[in-house]
Amino acid sequence: MSLSPIIELQSVSKSFGATSAIENLVLSIEAGAFCVLVGPSGCGKSTVLRMINAMIAPDLGVVRVRGQNISELDPIELRRSIGYVIQSVGLFPHWTVAANIATVPRLMGWDKVKIAERVEHIAAALQIDPALLPRYPRQLSGGQQQRVGVARALAADPDILLMDEPFAALDPVSRAALQGELRRLHKESGKTIVFVTHDMNEALRLATHIIVMDKGRVIQAGAPADILLRPRDAFVEGFLGREDLPLRLLDLATVGERTRPATTAAGSADEPIAIRDTASLRQALTLMLERHRDRLAVENERGELMGEIAVADVLGAGDAG
Repeated sequence: MSLSPIIELQSVSKSFGATSAIENLVLSIEAGAFCVLVGPSGCGKSTVLRMINAMIAPDLGVVRVRGQNISELDPIELRRSIGYVIQSVGLFPHWTVAANIATVPRLMGWDKVKIAERVEHIAAALQIDPALLPRYPRQLSGGQQQRVGVARALAADPDILLMDEPFAALDPVSRAALQGELRRLHKESGKTIVFVTHDMNEALRLATHIIVMDKGRVIQAGAPADILLRPRDAFVEGFLGREDLPLRLLDLATVGERTRPATTAAGSADEPIAIRDTASLRQALTLMLERHRDRLAVENERGELMGEIAVADVLGAGDAG
């Protein structure tokens, strides 16, 4: 049975002066989906997020959130009920990490004990070191700041999370780690996430549903495997990268899904290098090639050994779609 849509854009158009950003857009996002909007710069992805969050109003059409026309809602109350994360993070520089995370619960009138408990809980969920909570944003790395930005968006426990290229400025290691945490958080919480990126690899690693946009229109929408295996036209195929399609299939499965019992004893000379269970098969293959290994140890989030993955396990994943 299909889930009910939690976000709907019905024949929505939006222009900025003489420039058309969105044209007659029809979009439906089901509750619990991890929906990624992907497309070239200027295709309207960020505009869609801002309309969902009532930051800008459509010229034509209706935007519904949780079944309600948002033009009939208090925009401030709507925004407080939706988590929002942007690339530049936007932390308050003179507030501590804990105070930044507590921003929305404080605005909603939560008592101090409840706020403190929630800050502690969400920091643990995103693996933010408790020692960082009394520090200030300038004392954090870029990856740590972005984790705090995500924590702030989740602090009031919203059922909807909007994310506008949140990891684009991060180094590859921090980016991969946060992608893994976000994927795990979505799986455990069932929240609806709408995520904007121009990076198809990132979209494939995260999404349960991908929407490919161009010039303010939806070109193709569907499950990642469907879009990879059945691109609708030359634009989608070109955006996917024709030569990269076989490798992109490896982004659709995680290392944990292909883990086997370990055959190499811990502490031995050829003990495999470790990789997280949430990493993609493509990330595993890349690490194997870089380190000249034919297998990797697989660890969970607590650093506990789960088993191992061999190159044969990765290359045998071509049936992911």
